[in-house]
Amino acid sequence: MIIPFFSASRRSPAFSLLLLLAFILLLFTGLGVFRLYFDFDWMGNASDGQLFSLKIRGGNSYNLFMSKPLGPAFWTTQAMTLVMAVIIPFFRPIGAAILALLTAVGIFAVNYFHGAAVPAVPVEFELLTVFVLFSLYVLCSWIGEIRDRSKFASLMSQYVPPELANQYSRDPDSMGLEGEERVLSVLFCDVIGFSSVTEKLDPPTLARWLNGYFSLASKIIVRHSGTIDKYIGDSVMAFWGAPARSETHAYDALSAAYEIQQELATLNTEYERIGWPTVAVGIGVSTGPANVGNLGSEYRMAYTVVGDTVNVAQRIEAQTRLYKVPIVVSGNTAEILPDTLFRELDTVSIKGRKRPVKMFEPLGSRAEASDELIRKVELHKQAMAAGKQGQWQSANKLFSKLKDEWGPESMYELYLRGIKQASAAGKSGAGSGGQASGQASAKAGAQS
Repeated sequence: MIIPFFSASRRSPAFSLLLLLAFILLLFTGLGVFRLYFDFDWMGNASDGQLFSLKIRGGNSYNLFMSKPLGPAFWTTQAMTLVMAVIIPFFRPIGAAILALLTAVGIFAVNYFHGAAVPAVPVEFELLTVFVLFSLYVLCSWIGEIRDRSKFASLMSQYVPPELANQYSRDPDSMGLEGEERVLSVLFCDVIGFSSVTEKLDPPTLARWLNGYFSLASKIIVRHSGTIDKYIGDSVMAFWGAPARSETHAYDALSAAYEIQQELATLNTEYERIGWPTVAVGIGVSTGPANVGNLGSEYRMAYTVVGDTVNVAQRIEAQTRLYKVPIVVSGNTAEILPDTLFRELDTVSIKGRKRPVKMFEPLGSRAEASDELIRKVELHKQAMAAGKQGQWQSANKLFSKLKDEWGPESMYELYLRGIKQASAAGKSGAGSGGQASGQASAKAGAQS
């Protein structure tokens, strides 16, 4: 059987007890079993300097043991009020309001048709009792709701920024947990050389080592309004653009990536001091459509994101090891950040994906870039273009120059080896699947 507006909670019995005590207090007050009297006297002219006096006196005007029978009308109305006080905490506010209204109408009707000429407790006081009990219920419910919201916000702040957690606690519908497609940015942050670290540390120490890294990365992600999706081994996955929509998700994700790399220096200083291995991470950021929402089963649900954008972010993060750069972003991410300066790394084929993915290394704000850095980026663009067009001699010359002037050397050596192999095979960059110079060597790593 479904009871309308019924909504029992763990606090309902405690609220019922509180309302019951309040009802007894109000009943005894109405009967006159005990009363308080207040006297206030102004004494501003007193010689001792006293300005006023306040006196509180107790008393009673009704003896329960020597009173006449109160009559059935009295006990009926008090029973109605008692039932209301006990059961309204188990209902939602609208249901409680209906019960309070019905109780008030019942009290008035009983006293009107069957009440004594001079009732023991005035009808007005009985109606006031109903109003006070309902007001006390509303106050307790409001306090309980505030506490629940605070706990909810505290719990949610472990996964999303505190300001978003507060927003969700005020308006849970804004979370959009039904699952939907959105354009967002996904970040993967993975420890480089984790296997060698596990050999050097015992399990308890390894756990503390990882927790230090996880805490640092998570704190920065949340600071930049990101949502931590999960920890996968030694990897952190996060995304921007959900649950709260964002127009700056790509910028925020890249800013978090920058700060993680910067803050690792401080963490590594502490790790070196206590004799632990330092932390080096690679970060991949991808932007595009993905499905976000509650996914899982009846046994466990998780608010997460799935789709091609997630796969791309994870795959290009692995390329930080191949190209020896700290951060790699997809072409979609670079495209919507025109104020950021990027160096194109390659166009790679990703396992299970038909279309190749362009990869870029972010170099910072374009407005703050030095003339020398901009010159090198332009030189790099020319070298990449020459490689794609099969101009091997020009590409070789430019990449060799960049290897000496810029680096990392291993990345440009990769390009030079690719040029040598493609030149020997008589292929152009466009004829080798749309990949940039050097992909003869890089393709295998991209398909890991």
